[in-house]
Amino acid sequence: MIPPKEIQKNIQQKKYHIAEDQLKKGLTLEPDNADFYYLRGLLRSYQGRLVDSIEDLKRALFIEPKHTDSAVCLSIILNDIGRYDEAKKVFEQANQSVFLKQLGDDQQIDRRFAVKHFEMGDLYFRYRRFDEAIEEYNKAIMLDPGSIDMRVKRAKAFAKKGFITRAIQDLQQLKLERPTDLAVRVQLGLLHYSQGNVLDAELEWESVLELDPVHREAIAYLELIKSARPSS
Repeated sequence: MIPPKEIQKNIQQKKYHIAEDQLKKGLTLEPDNADFYYLRGLLRSYQGRLVDSIEDLKRALFIEPKHTDSAVCLSIILNDIGRYDEAKKVFEQANQSVFLKQLGDDQQIDRRFAVKHFEMGDLYFRYRRFDEAIEEYNKAIMLDPGSIDMRVKRAKAFAKKGFITRAIQDLQQLKLERPTDLAVRVQLGLLHYSQGNVLDAELEWESVLELDPVHREAIAYLELIKSARPSS
């Protein structure tokens, strides 16, 4: 059997003809292998054959309803062509069982699904559908509460929704929990700055430089504040 990872590598390296031949052989040998349908769907999406890609990804999910890679890929394609509600439904159906089991029973699986929810959240964020983004980030955080990136991104989504106070509170709590994480302080500074609280923003970015004197973002933001001040 041809290893799916080898086929995926060929797709990523744009060796489409090789991948297509491998998938043809693989599906001949194993016509009910969800991984092969997923990879063919992925390949066809790269080739711009979206109708065929959607058909393959749906076939993969029919064979294996919890095939998360297929669900995410299909959701992305459906979002890109404007079928937002269908995209959300596809992903939720694929991983609904995760929330029926007790969290923490299998941390590896939890983290894998957390990543997929995070990807879906980023997708909704990109399309400015912040309610759905927050919902996906919440699910990701439930499954992987130790992830800083997920909590920072949720705070950004709250801010985009206009819930600035909630966003700042979340980041302040995260700063208490992870005082050495500079990304949290940088983002907190940006939120303060967006609200006109220049002094609070400056304090956050200066605290970043205390921990990392060559932090590029903090230096750039402090220079921005300095250049915006009227010269004496």
